[in-house]
Amino acid sequence: MLKISYITLLFLLFGWVSFAQVPDLEPFEDEKTIEEVTIYGISKTIENKETISERFIHQNFSGSLIQSLENVAGINAMRIGSGTAKPIIRGLGFNRVVVALNSSKHEGQQWGADHGLEIDAFSPESVEIIKGAASIEYGGDAVGGVLNIKNNLIPQKNSFTGKAIVFGRSVNNTVGTAFELKHRKDRFFYKFKGSYLDYGDFRTPADTIIYLTRKIPIHNRRLKNTAGKEWSVFGQIGYVEDNYLSILTVSNNQTKAGFFPGSHGIPDLNRLQDDGNSRNIEYPYQKANHFMIQNEHKWNFSDSELLVDLAFQNNHRQEKSEFHTHYSNQLPPEKDLDLELDFSLNTFSGNTKYTRFFSEKHKTDFGLQVQIQDNTIKGYNFLLPEYNRNNYGIFALHNYRFSDKLRFDFGLRYDFSNIRIKRFYDEILYDYLIGRNYSEELATEYALRSPELSRNFSNFNLKTGALYSLNNKIDLTLNIGSSFRNPTAIELGANGIHHGSFRHEKGDENLNSERGYIVDSQLTYKTEKFRLSFSPYLYYFTNYIYLRPTGSFSALPHSGQIYRFSQTKAMLTGFELESEYSFDKFKTEIVLEYIYNRQIEEKYPLPFTPPFNVFAKVDYSLFEGSESLENSVVYVNGKYFAEQNRIARNEEITPSSIVFGAGFSSDLNFGKVSPKLTVSVQNIFDTKYYSHMSFYRALEIPEQARNIQIMIQIPF
Repeated sequence: MLKISYITLLFLLFGWVSFAQVPDLEPFEDEKTIEEVTIYGISKTIENKETISERFIHQNFSGSLIQSLENVAGINAMRIGSGTAKPIIRGLGFNRVVVALNSSKHEGQQWGADHGLEIDAFSPESVEIIKGAASIEYGGDAVGGVLNIKNNLIPQKNSFTGKAIVFGRSVNNTVGTAFELKHRKDRFFYKFKGSYLDYGDFRTPADTIIYLTRKIPIHNRRLKNTAGKEWSVFGQIGYVEDNYLSILTVSNNQTKAGFFPGSHGIPDLNRLQDDGNSRNIEYPYQKANHFMIQNEHKWNFSDSELLVDLAFQNNHRQEKSEFHTHYSNQLPPEKDLDLELDFSLNTFSGNTKYTRFFSEKHKTDFGLQVQIQDNTIKGYNFLLPEYNRNNYGIFALHNYRFSDKLRFDFGLRYDFSNIRIKRFYDEILYDYLIGRNYSEELATEYALRSPELSRNFSNFNLKTGALYSLNNKIDLTLNIGSSFRNPTAIELGANGIHHGSFRHEKGDENLNSERGYIVDSQLTYKTEKFRLSFSPYLYYFTNYIYLRPTGSFSALPHSGQIYRFSQTKAMLTGFELESEYSFDKFKTEIVLEYIYNRQIEEKYPLPFTPPFNVFAKVDYSLFEGSESLENSVVYVNGKYFAEQNRIARNEEITPSSIVFGAGFSSDLNFGKVSPKLTVSVQNIFDTKYYSHMSFYRALEIPEQARNIQIMIQIPF
């Protein structure tokens, strides 16, 4: 049962709630917020920030939202099967990247490599990407950066619009549809969105894979049991007047997707035999449901603004697998026979931010934040303990315009967090080990799957930044600051086999908050036809949390080596280079990324590090002047990945590769109907290549085969 302190109740009663930033000042489609109010501001930001449009997302759609963004500089996707992925920013992922929905932090099972984000890929109206530590406003976990997914744009007055989407992919025979309705009169508005995807086992350009020196067949070049279904609904109502805005948003996303039978434990050749059905979902599979209700409020005054954001989320994730046991004395459960794991995470969160505009030169933000979490578990297996966690944060950020060419900001933040982990003692495991003549001391150590634990963490962070505009073409930004991340329940209390990661993982209840420092800069040169951006950065961690191979083997069956969550000094540096050039009917784009990192003491690289890569794209405009084919563009692209031979312990070297694609998009005008058509081909030459960040990389499974996809958007 959720335990809430008196302090927490007071915060909730007075509306000081969310653990993230609140909406921007202009969330309106008609670019007009609250009338008759003077807002001081500058379009350029000191942070390394960019906004990705809805049109870009749809034109680059690749099965999931994160995969659709992976050609943005500094963004990589950790793929997990057909349509699931999680973000990596500058080589940092999991709980080092914040994903927010309308600026409320999205909460789920971020710590697992086989868990994706439960987010509707068709719902976003834009995505704001912040690269570099954003801990001052977003709190813990925003070490690598932030993906703020926005769908709270306000429709224009006296408007009614809608859109239907039909989508298909060949690589896994995806059939999908989505729709959107938006209506506003004067003060009131509403939106309603929904989507559904159904996909089969995905194709891979390989007949066999090699796992633990075993050659395993891939029948018909389809990865068995990677089919899935996903549906999502989204509703929003709002009220807007001259100096007040309120938005209520409710969303629900549900996914059911199979796991490749070899991705959980050692592959069994019998389970890999072709069953003649590429769309069925067999054991093992996962079901995930993410429900969220959010209420945003904004008041504008003559020289200030108040924002309050309240949110509740429930993330319910299940893994189902035919009952099996590694211990001869474990009996099947009396109910939910095939429920292996069940996590239900409730999160109450919120934020209030007060902004004061002192003059055209000075602006200050003050924020108070609270997050309350409760995680419960079920299932015949054990991975993650039950826990309660409360987080409280307060911050201030001052922006000073010294001149038209020079701006500064200064920020500070204090956080306090408490986590309480429930003890879990496995009597079945204890009896099994005693029966195999292990000592009572060793059997007790293994049987204590998580200790009774209560830990407090406090963190103080600082940040300063500057933006210098040399002229109207050249800008230079520099940010220096600190960041933090509190250890998770699994890092503190894990003790047992994580079958999704193929190892025995052991937590450390004495871990401290992960602390880091960052220097981040960006040089931008921009003219009417040309843009060049160079962004070098450096991270230094005093106590980076990672899984360290101990060299000792677990006494548990089918477990292998013990990995212990440990802390070490670490360094990460690199740069991103972007350029765009337009001439005649052509537009060229080049994105280059390089990352170098290492554990300072043991001198090993950090895991899941993206290799040096270059993305290039050439667009050509067609049918200019045509009334029936507007904004028509044909393009070709290619992405090169260098060999990744700087690997963490027990990772595999990933060879170099180059992958090509092509596409066409156009706005079609057929009288009263004006659909938007996008056709693309990915991996056009059916190249066999590997992603170093893929969850399936350890199984030597290559990336997906040639894929032809089509999207038709019909506005009305």
